[in-house]
Amino acid sequence: MKINNESEYEKASERADEIFGAKKGSPEEQELKELLKAIKDYEDDFIRMLKEND
Repeated sequence: MKINNESEYEKASERADEIFGAKKGSPEEQELKELLKAIKDYEDDFIRMLKEND
């Protein structure tokens, strides 16, 4: 999963909030892990881009 823009970032964040308490081993837990990784990657890329433009 890759987040490409602010709209996708917001949707992913909202979904992560919805399933944050997912039970261990559930499909929602796997989805949450994927969402959190994609969110972190997007944030890291965004911060890197900001630093490059300074």
